Amino acid sequence: MGKNDFDIDFDYEKEFGFDPKAFLGSEESDENIDLSQFSDEELGLSPRADEESGEDSAASADGADLSGDFDLDMDLDDFLNLGDEAEPDAEENYEALDGSDLADEEDPGFPDEKDWDDAPEFPDDAESEEIDMSRNTDYSEEDFTDQADLEDGSEEKPKSPRPRRKPKERKPAKPAGPNIFTKFYDLYFAPLMDKSLQEEPQDPNNPRRRRRKSKAQIFKEVYLPPIIACLCLILVLSFVIGAISNSISQYKIDKNNEQSRQDSSISAAALAEQEHDRILSEAALLAAGYNYQEAIDLLDSFPDMSNYSDMVQVRAEYATIQDNLVTHNDPNAIKNLSFHLLLEDPVRAYADTGEGGLAAKYNKNFVSTSEFKKILNDLYNNGYVLVDFDSFAVLNSDQILTESIYLPEGKKPFMLTETLVNYFNYMVDGNGDGVPDAGGKGFASKLVLDGNGDIKAEYVDASGNTLVGDYDLVPILESFIKEHPDFSYRGARAILAVCGYEGIFGYRINTSNVSTKGQTYYDEQVAGAKQIVQALRDKGYTLACYSYNNEDYSQKNANQIQADLQSWTSQIVPVIGSVDTFVFAQESNITDYGTGNAFNIMYSSGFRYFVSNGNEAYTEVRSNYVRQNRLMVTGKTMAYNSSWFTGMFDCAAILDVNLRGTVPNA
Repeated sequence: MGKNDFDIDFDYEKEFGFDPKAFLGSEESDENIDLSQFSDEELGLSPRADEESGEDSAASADGADLSGDFDLDMDLDDFLNLGDEAEPDAEENYEALDGSDLADEEDPGFPDEKDWDDAPEFPDDAESEEIDMSRNTDYSEEDFTDQADLEDGSEEKPKSPRPRRKPKERKPAKPAGPNIFTKFYDLYFAPLMDKSLQEEPQDPNNPRRRRRKSKAQIFKEVYLPPIIACLCLILVLSFVIGAISNSISQYKIDKNNEQSRQDSSISAAALAEQEHDRILSEAALLAAGYNYQEAIDLLDSFPDMSNYSDMVQVRAEYATIQDNLVTHNDPNAIKNLSFHLLLEDPVRAYADTGEGGLAAKYNKNFVSTSEFKKILNDLYNNGYVLVDFDSFAVLNSDQILTESIYLPEGKKPFMLTETLVNYFNYMVDGNGDGVPDAGGKGFASKLVLDGNGDIKAEYVDASGNTLVGDYDLVPILESFIKEHPDFSYRGARAILAVCGYEGIFGYRINTSNVSTKGQTYYDEQVAGAKQIVQALRDKGYTLACYSYNNEDYSQKNANQIQADLQSWTSQIVPVIGSVDTFVFAQESNITDYGTGNAFNIMYSSGFRYFVSNGNEAYTEVRSNYVRQNRLMVTGKTMAYNSSWFTGMFDCAAILDVNLRGTVPNA
């Protein structure tokens, strides 16, 4: 029961002249106190019943017991100290409150376990005014003197104290320890939520006076230290993390640099190896073309050649070969083999025997593609190497400079010419509609570029199929040189001579086609021709004029020659460009070289190299022009003039008599 459960309105100082609390708290309380003034008589109280006699100590006017076993000496202190003691736990056991037991605090002990069953049970209506029996079941009703019996005057029978059951000791529940959340709450939120924690003594001498802490003070005392600690921790962590990050970054940079150096080293080594292979390959091509000095210079340009034994060995071989080259200074020894267009399908050509047929002319004047391939093989096997005018007579600022040809022992120079590289309509267009067809005579129809950019010939076979391949001299020669690069001296190629009246290389570039077939057709033809012209020049072919109208200049005067060349200049030069080589058509020639009108007209048209027909090799090199004979390779010459080609190829083995039969001689 707490001190606030009583409502006492009692003034001791007024009634008795002193303050018990002040008196009891003084030093004189034990020595000067006179308790006689607090006797039962002075206080108007009945004397206590004698504990041994069991008589009533006092009775009320109406017969009620008013003594209540009140002990002033003891109960006054208890009264003054009301509320100072903690209320007993509801589960603790209390002793009886009769007068004999108040002073006896001796534990009577527990009865034996065998006597527990003999203990009398409490009647259902047992109650006591002083003791709440329901609070403690270890006491029975018989332990106390019934007040009604005392009122009847019956003597209280002395009873031996009944042993009380010792309360069972219970282990206190282990309080739950604080977790991280409760600690965090108590440290940071409790000072703000609980106002009692916000108060601190205002005056150390007066603990009762307190003042509430301000939020700034709470922040300074509670939050600021951990914030500073956190900031310091963050700074330390930042420094550590930064240091680690910098170390990792530097490690990565160093690793990447090292990897880059390794990659660069590998790349440099790989690039050096690639450059090594490239230089060796290009040097081999130069050497195969008998340009040994350029091959040696290319090898010397490689900075680490001394570290590559194969390059050193190859260079030594080239130098040895160059020292043993044979010089060719006689242009007259250089034979120029001349061919017309090649027949891809001679059967179709030789079958043109009807009225106005040209079978005999095809047999007499033309060579098939198969025969030409055999000629190339014989030339190569017999040590012949293809050269051109630039190999020995170089035009420099309108002046001809002679050069020597240097070939290994056993190699001999020769030249190659193809004429009529126009692919005339009568050869390719059987029905005359201007489109190549199966009615042609077995010739290719034009030069074209394939998907790889290589120069090929377009051909319509007997079934009307349009094919692209090696169907004429140029593509056959290109394929042969690719297989045998030492067949060409320093990139030399053949001379290609064209007329102009039906265009060039199979393209109808004459302006007359604008009115007959339209501007679009003309523009397409010109574009195709220019593409082929550039490809031929890039390969090293020499483009030549075969007169504009395929005419015999030996039968023409100066004015006629000039008119023909003017047509060439107006119709062909805009597409083919300027050319400096003239090949005479119809086995013709001029006689007034250097001084005559015909020569002057041709010279003024830009021609410096003049090639005519002959039965023997002849080349004349002058300071301002060059004359040369060409040997026509035809069915007739192979059949009847095979001596022209002695040592070059075997005409009897090459001539296809099974298809030709008897070759016309007239």
